[in-house]
Amino acid sequence: MSSQVFQPTSPAFLKNPYPFYKKLRETAPIFFYEGWQGWVLTSYEDVNFLLRDKRLGRVMHHLLENPPVLSGLEAEFDKSRLGSLLEIEPPDHTRIKDVFHQTFTPKRVRELGEKVDGLCHRLVDALLEKPSREADLIEDFAQTIPVTVIADLLGVPESDRKYLVPWSKGIIGWFEPERSHEMELEAVRCANEFIAYLADLIPKKRKIPGQDLMSAMIQIHDQEPERLSEQELINNCILLLNAGHEAVVNVIGNGMYALLRDPAQWEALKQDESLIPTAIEEMMRIDTPLQFFERFVLEPISYKGFDWSQGTKLCLYYASANHDPAMFKDPETFDIRRNPNPHIAFGLGLHYCIGAPLARVELQTALKVLAQRLPTLELSQANLSYHPKNVFRYLTALPVRY
Repeated sequence: MSSQVFQPTSPAFLKNPYPFYKKLRETAPIFFYEGWQGWVLTSYEDVNFLLRDKRLGRVMHHLLENPPVLSGLEAEFDKSRLGSLLEIEPPDHTRIKDVFHQTFTPKRVRELGEKVDGLCHRLVDALLEKPSREADLIEDFAQTIPVTVIADLLGVPESDRKYLVPWSKGIIGWFEPERSHEMELEAVRCANEFIAYLADLIPKKRKIPGQDLMSAMIQIHDQEPERLSEQELINNCILLLNAGHEAVVNVIGNGMYALLRDPAQWEALKQDESLIPTAIEEMMRIDTPLQFFERFVLEPISYKGFDWSQGTKLCLYYASANHDPAMFKDPETFDIRRNPNPHIAFGLGLHYCIGAPLARVELQTALKVLAQRLPTLELSQANLSYHPKNVFRYLTALPVRY
């Protein structure tokens, strides 16, 4: 049954995977998928529990006496992952996370939040100058917000910011299980260009430091290189862009699509801005941009009758867990008043998204400005298409009129 339901390359699955997740939760919430050589888990209970289980990790090479030697494109791309918070486990994860806590402070998030409001208003000003009063809300609004915020956070000069989105789009292609050779080549090219750019930027910032996160991290590296190597500094800057950009853009895209398809809720939100925080959480839940992520078994586990040896791969489906009726009443219903809303769009446990507070500031501010400034905003097409990907689910465009 599971092999008949779970067909991740089929057009029907890629168009709308949620009915398939429902069938899997009901018939085979834990099963082995030959195509990816890993176990697929779709229930909230399982995903929630295992994300918190320290016997699982994002990588396991640190436990192996003779880790496999990578070659070719895998070895090339791995240069951009070494030391990234996403790709390491304790004690290295603890060491680098401490550096983030020292530099990526609540004060810095508040300061960036103050800039987001002005940025969103400027973007809406530009939309209102369009004679047609039509736009792609992703391209013309959403995409600019996180890339500007993260570029400000890192201190990337405005003249260089045009490179960041193409690099991010290329790099994330590597994480797709059904990636093509062309996607791998593009990911490696983008990663190498981003690494070279940041390596060139470091001495410039060392000479003329700013108030940005990258300057603060350089100072820590120079004073205590054992806490943060240059490679770790570079690769965590790359992580900040990729994770922060993709999350915010695609929550706005997927979420506004859901909201504008429900005019009554869009009207209610415009009338009552106190609904914005719960609306954002529901936008993250209803169509989660990061559909699943992988974990590896670090030590043998027996779970619900399954025995998993070290190295076993688990595909934990955040998006399916966020639609589980065992946790969410009427899970297929989009409800901006849903509270509580214990979705796991940002993950859980050790690898919970470190940028979640900043992302929420960006998302809530963007929605508030849209509600205030574009009250007649509506979809200009009823049925939109998604990129044919499994890990990252996001629209090809969000055409609107206002």
